[in-house]
Amino acid sequence: MARLLACFLAQDGHPVVLLDHLPNAPETEDTRLYALSPLSLQILETHGLYSELGPKRCRVFSDLEIWVYHEPTRVRFSASDIGGFLLGGLVYARDLNRVLMERVSELGIPTHRFDPDQLERTSQGWVIGTGDAAFQASLLVVAEGSHSRLRERFRIPVETRDYGEEALTFGLATEHDLGSTPRQVFTPWGPLGLLPAPDGTLSGVWSMPAVRAREWLNRSAPSFEALLSEATEGMGGRLSLLAPPRSFPLRCLHAQTYVGDRLALAGDAAHVIHPFAGQGLNLGFLDACALADDLKRSGDGSEAALRRVLMRYDRRRRRENQKFLLALEGVRMLFRKPDLLGLRALMLGALAQVALLRRPWVRRATGSQGRRLLVP
Repeated sequence: MARLLACFLAQDGHPVVLLDHLPNAPETEDTRLYALSPLSLQILETHGLYSELGPKRCRVFSDLEIWVYHEPTRVRFSASDIGGFLLGGLVYARDLNRVLMERVSELGIPTHRFDPDQLERTSQGWVIGTGDAAFQASLLVVAEGSHSRLRERFRIPVETRDYGEEALTFGLATEHDLGSTPRQVFTPWGPLGLLPAPDGTLSGVWSMPAVRAREWLNRSAPSFEALLSEATEGMGGRLSLLAPPRSFPLRCLHAQTYVGDRLALAGDAAHVIHPFAGQGLNLGFLDACALADDLKRSGDGSEAALRRVLMRYDRRRRRENQKFLLALEGVRMLFRKPDLLGLRALMLGALAQVALLRRPWVRRATGSQGRRLLVP
């Protein structure tokens, strides 16, 4: 997120320095797969980055299928529901990061390793570093992820909720080709997302209570594969793990303000959501766009103008993200509870049959909401 925003600001003519104090994971170990919305793809295209990914590193899809374990109705959301061509693209984190690093280099954006404790607030902004290596900045954007040391240092209040869950992530090879359609099945053990990766494998994310996740991590590969086959009701034929599953704890986090004195939060430093909808990175993309756009129109660059920019950014993005978090929690609870009255089955049946009912869901999920969708 920090690299993306740095590229946006540099392309708009702002002097930018990229600060990095987090160790980089080896690319061979980073198997995260991002689901980018059409709007996120359009943002990349506008800045000349989408073409750098290309079809070999970004697998686009036009349909999304969801269902509830052992319930007959399957709902297929389609780009055609809103007159579009695609619902999104799937890209490995390592590939997206590589493209962004190359653009940072092309734009000549300096990157400095720094100690977060070597950061001081002054009347003119910030002094970063010490001695001859120190430099000044008028604005500090914190986009260092959910465990932000700077957010904690500046005591920006956050609302958090521990789901008591962990997400198991893993790669799969399938006996039968499942095409490019991502799938989400709400199992009795937790929501299971299956994403077709650009390299032809399948990437899985299975959220479940933490106790169960830790127990299942210790299962043998054949035992875990049997659980997956049961959860997916035999879809894809034989499923084979490509590597042992990994896990990470799940929580919800939302900063009570996204801004401070010459300071702004963006991406996971400002908000963290449940991964079952795959929208976390897309919200961060919109943060970056909104902040870059507001700074572009900031006027004379005075302290008063910067304060107005930050207040506008906070008002726009915190409100929009809060609305999304609430909607997402409602959907999560809908599929988490037993359908004792049959209301969920009735709703899914209506969604499966009536495209008009699916449109608001598709618009919200894709981020289109009246905007033009990218044509691949």
